Amino acid sequence: MTPALLVEAVAAEIEQAVKDYKLKAEGQADKRVTVYRQHIPDEDFRTDTYYPLAIVSWQGSQDGEDGSLATVGVTFGVYGDDKEAWRDLLSIMERTRQRLLIFRKLADRFRIQLPTKFETIENQPCPFWFGYATLVYTIATPTEELAGRWREIMEEDNE
Repeated sequence: MTPALLVEAVAAEIEQAVKDYKLKAEGQADKRVTVYRQHIPDEDFRTDTYYPLAIVSWQGSQDGEDGSLATVGVTFGVYGDDKEAWRDLLSIMERTRQRLLIFRKLADRFRIQLPTKFETIENQPCPFWFGYATLVYTIATPTEELAGRWREIMEEDNE
């Protein structure tokens, strides 16, 4: 399924962008950034802290005469009880932004569209710091000519 494949591809790129980066976590020594797909599973919080994190979520698709686009949102979050923790947030956001702009085509099928949008909010709920990205990717456009291959196409996407 295209939305799930796109979420996975973006999440995998973010994991590459932050793989060697460790940040402060609630009550823990430095911790790697966890990249969640679509949501945070409740069971992960029972044994760990969510932060630092990135949540990659499909927000919707749009089909038009010129092709199809899908929008992906990314929520970034870090924990920091000092006033400089915002720097950690901006660091993982910038690592992600640069990685996605350098590697613009993901999984040989999704191409990022410009402009991208990375932003924060002014009033952060300290000691938690949040930022957001909105990314648009081109995706394959289904056409009427594919009607005879419907079952084949759906089986391929489910494997």
